[in-house]
Amino acid sequence: MEDFQQAHKQQKSRESLLETVESIIVAFILAFIFRAFIIEAFVIPTGSMAPTLYGAHTEYRCSDCGYPFAVGEDSRITVPPLCPNCFLGQPVPPRSDYSGDRVLVLKYLYEFQPPRRWDVIVFHNPNEPSQNFIKRLIGLPGETLELRYGDVYINGRIAHKTDKAQDALWMLVHDTRYRPTRPEWQPRWVEEGPAAEAGWEAKDSAFVLAKPPAGDRTAWLAYRHRSPVEAPDNIRTSNVMDYYTYDGGSDGSDRYGTAVCTDLGLHVRVMAGQATSIIVAEMRAYRDRFRFELTAEGSGQPARIWINERLVAQSDGGVLPVGRPVEVLVANVDHKVMLLVGGSRRAKAVSPDLETTTEGDVTYEPKPLATGERERFDNPAVPEPRNFAYEVRIGAHGGPATIEYLRLDRDVYYLSNLLSNSLRPGFGTQGHPFALREGEYFVMGDNSPRSFDSRLWWQVTRPVVPAENLVGKAFFVYWPSAGWRYGVPVAPDATGWRLVR
Repeated sequence: MEDFQQAHKQQKSRESLLETVESIIVAFILAFIFRAFIIEAFVIPTGSMAPTLYGAHTEYRCSDCGYPFAVGEDSRITVPPLCPNCFLGQPVPPRSDYSGDRVLVLKYLYEFQPPRRWDVIVFHNPNEPSQNFIKRLIGLPGETLELRYGDVYINGRIAHKTDKAQDALWMLVHDTRYRPTRPEWQPRWVEEGPAAEAGWEAKDSAFVLAKPPAGDRTAWLAYRHRSPVEAPDNIRTSNVMDYYTYDGGSDGSDRYGTAVCTDLGLHVRVMAGQATSIIVAEMRAYRDRFRFELTAEGSGQPARIWINERLVAQSDGGVLPVGRPVEVLVANVDHKVMLLVGGSRRAKAVSPDLETTTEGDVTYEPKPLATGERERFDNPAVPEPRNFAYEVRIGAHGGPATIEYLRLDRDVYYLSNLLSNSLRPGFGTQGHPFALREGEYFVMGDNSPRSFDSRLWWQVTRPVVPAENLVGKAFFVYWPSAGWRYGVPVAPDATGWRLVR
């Protein structure tokens, strides 16, 4: 009997071992099938998609304002990189080897649905099919594409980004949560206008208006962009330029940006002190002016948006909760105005003759500029005071209010060439529209000054991605590099797990 039991145990042990081996084999087979046909992992080698996706890079935290940022290892680290928030030069960290982000890609997705503009896609490089590239999809088959002053035009009309793509493509201009301490630094948000005596009081990263000005006067806070012109300690008022933090270690004339940016978004947390409080934001891009009026719940007054003094949109009622802070985004981007309160659009177009986007934002045609007028707006050599190409200010009237956590961002600015190859215009760039044929896709990197993409593929017959070269859509960063933060060079940073927008 004991021999039988012993033999039975041995038999069960062998069966258990075989089942385990069988399970491992099946798991490997399923993994290979999954990798081959559904999802595959890719590593980002370069910074052409920064800041959406990082290649090999060095991470910094500003030694003055504390803002964290990254600089690509593929840029020319010949001068100290500058903090994008306060423009202080930074010492190189003792350990700088951070690997690129690793992303998951949905393979064969485009067998079931067509590729969509603004998707981040992986494809076989047309110049070298054995290489995989990752870029953002901009142009679709049958379209004519042209870049004009940093924006994408499709068949002669400006292309509006989806909300998800726009969120990924906002790039920092200034964030009040990170305050520089240097005595020579001037504040970027300053009181403006005759109502300044009403008094905004600065408290940490917030501005408090306890006693609003009398009548309909508005107490304003105006943004003054500060940028170094010749050296980091030479700070002056300037236009907002397309400075790329990720290329911050580069030398040469491109270091502070080469193009003036007027597509701006202001992310801010506001609080209406009482039902009569009204928060107002105004923006200007060259000759076009935009005004956003946000009223409090219970006021009986709608929120309103004006473009060039024409009322274009309003809400059904007040949009700001009284006594409770709420996140607000006001923006002028891609020839449209955006107003989001608590992440939602509350204002609707007031007239059916107004053109709107899919999301409901009102669009406009910019006022024409006279010959040479744009150049006069943009020229940094004009002595102050000068007429800047942009304006951003926010204020309040009617009741007490609090404004905090002001972050100003600019939109991506698509250049006509690489900064290292500025003599030859690219495909689809200003004055050089490019017509795509059936089965052809036009792609560009989010880091426009350093992305070798469809604009610059002179080595191939057509500077496009053929449909048969598509691998799939990048959808998740599953292994963002933490560098040596945890003691080993390839440790993942769990805080960086995110969807690819």
